[in-house]
Amino acid sequence: MPRYHVCDRQLPLRDAGLLELASDDLGACELLEELAGEGSESENGRVWTLRFEEYGPFLRLVNHLQRWIKDDQAAAVRCRITYSDEEEGAGEADRPASSAGEPSDGWVPIAFLFAGVGNDRIADVILNRRFTSFMQPIVRPGGQAVGYEFLLRPLPEQPPFRPADLFAAARESGLHSYLDREARDSAIRLAASHLPQGVKKFVNFLPSSIYSPSSCLERTFRTIRERGLDPQDFVFEVVETERLDDARHLSDIFDVYRAQGIRLAMDDVGEKFATLDVMDRLQPDYVKIDRRWVNGCHADPDKQRHIEEALDRASRFHGVVLAEGVENERDWRYLAEAGVPLLQGYLFGRPSPVPLPVRVGAV
Repeated sequence: MPRYHVCDRQLPLRDAGLLELASDDLGACELLEELAGEGSESENGRVWTLRFEEYGPFLRLVNHLQRWIKDDQAAAVRCRITYSDEEEGAGEADRPASSAGEPSDGWVPIAFLFAGVGNDRIADVILNRRFTSFMQPIVRPGGQAVGYEFLLRPLPEQPPFRPADLFAAARESGLHSYLDREARDSAIRLAASHLPQGVKKFVNFLPSSIYSPSSCLERTFRTIRERGLDPQDFVFEVVETERLDDARHLSDIFDVYRAQGIRLAMDDVGEKFATLDVMDRLQPDYVKIDRRWVNGCHADPDKQRHIEEALDRASRFHGVVLAEGVENERDWRYLAEAGVPLLQGYLFGRPSPVPLPVRVGAV
């Protein structure tokens, strides 16, 4: 039985499906004829369909609609996205299809797909890759760079955006599945251009964007192979704003990454969305201590205690601790003396489009 995409739970859109558009407004119908081809009559009014096997054609149509359709016309256009039961990942993510006219018939206002930040359309940002990645060094206590974290940034000619705002807007329409994948690919391409083998490449990812680990991550793995990169040089990091309610799903994602030789990183248990149980179950290869525990740690017993506990917990599963947000030498010296093996922060280097020399020398 086919399944409809549920628009009210911030679920990720899939790579393949059937998009239906319907309207009984004359002006909207004329625009849909122009953008989506010839429609057909149905009990839902005039209907246009697009079957997509990858998300490019789907995004292009959404982008054109969002650009050209007027607000009053948008109010008269409905959409429905249907997935076949054979698709991997079907199940609780979607509602079983039913006959038209019922509350669960899948039809929603087209505005559901019109995500944006400021004047930027999310579909346009993804389609045209209006972003890049900056690199921030990760160093040993002595200041030697061992890796770089890739951080999403707008292209120089693009209006500024906060990555968190961009992903939040994308998530509202389910487009975060496409945005997250393109952001991962951007980081991999940049790594191939700028970093040699043996240097660790830390790349963020959203677990909520991955509805089926094996299929959703295949393009990421293929990009790594095609660029001639070593998967063991990559560390994929759970984005800190993600809720970790579904530990089983996250564990499945970790398993797929690890089967490729890729390492995983998580924020330490001091963050609001992580738990001791999740950390113990997943046993990430890297445990990142958030900047709120690092800033001023040289003079704060509570922060020092938290750092010591993080070191102790990570040692139980051989996790490597990485302290973020190191911005002054006193914190740097305390962390080095406490035995934190990896450090990151403005003291060593700000994010930049190319890897820059680390700013400081040995402690």
